[in-house]
Amino acid sequence: MSLYPELKDIRVELRDHGVAVVYLDRPAARNAFTDPMAKSLVVAFDRLDSDDKVKVVILAGSPNEGKAFCAGADLSKGDFSTSDRYSQNSARNLNEHRDGGGTVSLALFRVRKPTIAAVNGHAVGIGITMTLGADIRFVSETAKIGFVFAQRGIVPEAASSYFLPKLIGHSRAMQLFMTAKVISATSPILDLLWASRHPSPEATFQAALDLAKDISLSNSMISSSLIKGLVWRGMDSPEDQHLLDSKAMHVAGNSIDSKEGVQAFRDKRAPRMVASVPKDLPTEFYPWWSQKIITRAGAKL
Repeated sequence: MSLYPELKDIRVELRDHGVAVVYLDRPAARNAFTDPMAKSLVVAFDRLDSDDKVKVVILAGSPNEGKAFCAGADLSKGDFSTSDRYSQNSARNLNEHRDGGGTVSLALFRVRKPTIAAVNGHAVGIGITMTLGADIRFVSETAKIGFVFAQRGIVPEAASSYFLPKLIGHSRAMQLFMTAKVISATSPILDLLWASRHPSPEATFQAALDLAKDISLSNSMISSSLIKGLVWRGMDSPEDQHLLDSKAMHVAGNSIDSKEGVQAFRDKRAPRMVASVPKDLPTEFYPWWSQKIITRAGAKL
């Protein structure tokens, strides 16, 4: 049974060792992305982020589907035109509209714990861009990947024009966006997107599960949160980054997990980390960046 049964089009499980799995769960529609799915994913990621029992979050396609992680936006009931309550006021609509994919990728990006996308099937359009806010991506070698926006007459969404160049480089990102082709997950142009590739959807999910378990049992959750912040919310110069690193080292080095980590090393045993997120985050220091509010009521896919 889902941890949050009221959320539509997804299923959430809390497994052993604090590993949460969020499944896209529309197998009859190849897990195609819908507005209810978008809203459910945002709620789920926010709840898991706030739950101290959760240490790692995995995003995966429903194992009942078999071939698709997410086939992209569900276009069976319409196109990409805006038809919400602001549509009669074009200026307001331009400023107030939020694409549903962006709300999802940013909700995943906001999770203060390690996040893993197990791309255990075909991922096209929002199906692939929603994963770019994850820390780590595994993929099945059987999967097809497509950044197909130019063939649909739209632009890359889900903040992918921000994430993708940073993950694989500007030139590769531009080629994927400009050609808009569906290609094999094993294509060399995608190599930098994956932590690793696996021979089947099942092996892909198992690899994500194994890594999540390893992280949850071995690592400090406080360290993980601070590391995510340092990498993505860093400074504009090495000198300023050094000053930020120094503050983070001061805070982390005086934590109970740091003392345990050093003692475990001396004792030649596995560490037993006890701090949880968000309860034990150093609020006097974290977050050190301004939190930008991007939501508005009634955002449409």
